[in-house]
Amino acid sequence: MFVNTQTLLATLSIGLFVYYVIKRMKYRLPPGPWCIPFVGHYKIYSSVEMHKKVAELSKVYGPVVHLSFGTQTWIFLNNNDVVIEALVKKKADFAGRPKLASTDAISAGGKDIAFSSYSPAWKLHRKIAGQALRNYLQGDLLENMIQENMEKFLNKMAQEKDPFIFKDYADSMVFHQLYTICFGQKLPIDDPEVKTLLKLEEDLIDAFGSGFVEDLVPCLKDLCPTAKWKKFVQKAEQLEQFIRAKYRDHVDTFKPGVNRDFIDSLLAAKEEAENEGDESILQKLDDTRLVQTISDIFLAGVDTTRFTMDWFIYFMTMYPEIQTKCQEEIDRVIGAGHPSMKDRNKLDYTEACLFESMRLGSVAGLGIPHMTICDSQVGGYDIPKGTLVFINHWALHNDPKFFKDPEKFDPYRYLDENGKKKPTRPDSWLPFSAGNRVCLGETVAKPEILLMCANLLQRFEFRLPNGEKANPEHRLTGLGTELPAEYKIIVKDRVTKK
Repeated sequence: MFVNTQTLLATLSIGLFVYYVIKRMKYRLPPGPWCIPFVGHYKIYSSVEMHKKVAELSKVYGPVVHLSFGTQTWIFLNNNDVVIEALVKKKADFAGRPKLASTDAISAGGKDIAFSSYSPAWKLHRKIAGQALRNYLQGDLLENMIQENMEKFLNKMAQEKDPFIFKDYADSMVFHQLYTICFGQKLPIDDPEVKTLLKLEEDLIDAFGSGFVEDLVPCLKDLCPTAKWKKFVQKAEQLEQFIRAKYRDHVDTFKPGVNRDFIDSLLAAKEEAENEGDESILQKLDDTRLVQTISDIFLAGVDTTRFTMDWFIYFMTMYPEIQTKCQEEIDRVIGAGHPSMKDRNKLDYTEACLFESMRLGSVAGLGIPHMTICDSQVGGYDIPKGTLVFINHWALHNDPKFFKDPEKFDPYRYLDENGKKKPTRPDSWLPFSAGNRVCLGETVAKPEILLMCANLLQRFEFRLPNGEKANPEHRLTGLGTELPAEYKIIVKDRVTKK
């Protein structure tokens, strides 16, 4: 038995080696550093600074870097030229998603938009979701929701007498905001359901960001799942059950022409497609897919927005002179009224500060991995079908070719000589990605976050506690997500000064 096992292992090793050699001969793969066979670049893929390590490697090997993660080949794109080539010029080739155990667990087996692979069903699904968002943005529904939600939290924040952690407020106000957008309900600030859901969502994101052994060795989830995996699956099922219950309630109470929230907008878009009478369309618009769409908007909207808000206030406290310029603009444009959508195109400097916060605050340093759906090329190298491809957003946003002194917070990068927003942003500014996989919620996220930030700066001055200096350190989580080091602030109510 011992000999047979040895023979089997030797045969397997030789087979894998031959496969590797043939693959290298067939394809002109991008360059990368040497690694231990079958183990790969462990020190890189186990690091929370993977995005920075890969950016450093690109200085040696060029903008397209090839790394091995176990037996898998992963490709990293590190500058604007190769990213645009892949995502825009060859957008269909790179529009796939890898089938991972973890993404399947939180997407009902790949039935959402964010993690499901490119296909006719995916294109239809995304089209319906996009139509729902456009329907939702009509009128002043979003604006009114933001204003009413912000008013509650601003009043509570005004009662703070001691230094406090702004992130706690950002998490809660954004969660309440997305809760109202998706489900139409306006809950009290301290509602226990919201607190429970926020904790559940944070646990999922933390676990997902740090990775799973089951993604590298998928059979483990069935044969010998880790405790971390079992807990993750349990929490993913809890969240899906919650969203499904909200969806079913909306289906039962839906009235055509009445738009209460995003779910109603989604049901209206589905009804419009059903009226066309195409049976193939109806089969692709099952309830599970629509529930997963709501989950995408809810989860992605909560995390990217709350992280961006935290970065924005962090930079406002770090650079009080910039904060003052934003407030002068807000006072001039809005006065004593409430910030509204019609003010957006006049808040040039404030929005430029928001764009710069998105650049320097890498809330998605490596983003969601792409996968090639056919053999393709980028940067002069072959990328075989089924290869995982990462966009290094951190490298794009710190490229000195597009951003002079990239470590500096400079809102004037987005303004012309008259202080007005430039018609286009720097080519390497891609916080929402590009191509077929561009963020579905971008049209909601940008005006939503700007109105929330304008509300905050209109009402308060944000300062660090006396004697404290801004901490320039960042906290790192999985897939290149960076957050500010924990900081406390004090607020002074500007309303009382007018």
